[in-house]
Amino acid sequence: MKYKRSIHRTLILRLAIATLCISAVLSAVVAFMQFSIVDDRVIDRAMPAVERLRWIIMENLDAPGLGDHERIRQIVQRPASDRMRTWDGHFVLTRILDLDFKEIAKATDDTYPHIAAVSSYTARGFDRSSLAREGTWQRMKVLRKDVVFIHLVSELKNSADQRAAYIESVFVLSPEVLAQTRKELLFTALIVAGIVLLTALILYPVIVRLLRRVTSLSADLLHANMEILSVLGSAIAKRDSDTDIHNYRVTIYAVHIAREMRLDDDEIRTLLKGAFLHDVGKIGISDNILLKPGNLTPEEFAEMKKHVRYGVDIVSRSVWLGDAIHVVGGHHEKYDGSGYDENKHDTGIPRVARIFAIADVFDALTSKRPYKEPLGFDESMKILMENRGSHFDPEVLDAFAKIARSLYDDYANRTDDKPRQDLNRINAQYYHPDLVSYIP
Repeated sequence: MKYKRSIHRTLILRLAIATLCISAVLSAVVAFMQFSIVDDRVIDRAMPAVERLRWIIMENLDAPGLGDHERIRQIVQRPASDRMRTWDGHFVLTRILDLDFKEIAKATDDTYPHIAAVSSYTARGFDRSSLAREGTWQRMKVLRKDVVFIHLVSELKNSADQRAAYIESVFVLSPEVLAQTRKELLFTALIVAGIVLLTALILYPVIVRLLRRVTSLSADLLHANMEILSVLGSAIAKRDSDTDIHNYRVTIYAVHIAREMRLDDDEIRTLLKGAFLHDVGKIGISDNILLKPGNLTPEEFAEMKKHVRYGVDIVSRSVWLGDAIHVVGGHHEKYDGSGYDENKHDTGIPRVARIFAIADVFDALTSKRPYKEPLGFDESMKILMENRGSHFDPEVLDAFAKIARSLYDDYANRTDDKPRQDLNRINAQYYHPDLVSYIP
């Protein structure tokens, strides 16, 4: 139930984040379009005024060097406070520039409280290349949240339709326009968010059903993989001896050591697979060697050691079992480098293999075999400690020593169903939460 709530919370959270992101993007698009409309409206209002000014100073535009500059200044500097003042806003700065962008005339609305900031901004210039290419240039500038103006520059042509000068102006949007625009943007954002949210609510049950279906199929696949793992490991164990319970016990030991050492879940999953399949390569060893009751000859032992390479080859062919190679390939390595198959030593041996080596030997010592009786706890731990730093990693062995007694009491030489049941619960803890328990 905990995991079901978790997946629902995750799904709802992600849908909420997606809703907010989509709403923000769409609102930004709407804002851009809204201010573009304002831009166009200002330009539509400015162009007739520019055209009127052009005809008034046409004589100067036709004259070399723009003729009488003083007359142009007098015309431009007619009372600017009333010029083009509308509900939308008004022009607060106008400049006439020659073709070299030298100022010929300038008029400002000195009654406007932010005229100094506007003048400072325009003094920075504008994109001349765009103006030369297109004949006009414009940009909206937000000076502060309650001050927004549009900076316009356009060419002035003489009677021969040749570029003779430029006119630069700044149109300040009125507080009423800004307030209305913000209201429209807020309203639009709410509409967009509502639509996106409604869409998410409609899609939510569909997504949940699809998730349930996909999760169910994934869980079935996981169960199948775990069953194959169990069957394969048990088949090899039974071929090597008369029981497969060794695989369950040794895997439980290894997982408890890993927990004591605070390994992460991914490493423990690797250990689970590798521990259960550690001897899978023995499938390639002939029966006369594998089942020989006495000691092996050097040649036979050399052949027996090949089971490590066989095992690596087998698990490496599976994507799901691929990480088991760390245990399968390293469970006979020794800390001092005297093991096999690659004579690795120290931390060159994968940590999961160093953990498994202790679990494997401990189970072998404390279990009854056809050729020996089980050893007691103290004697088994003495043998392990005698090989501390040679066969076994001291750090791992010290961690095992803290929990060894309780593991011995619970599982040593045990052949009933408890190891199987406990390992199934461990598997469920490290695999099923990701899938089975997530099914809504």
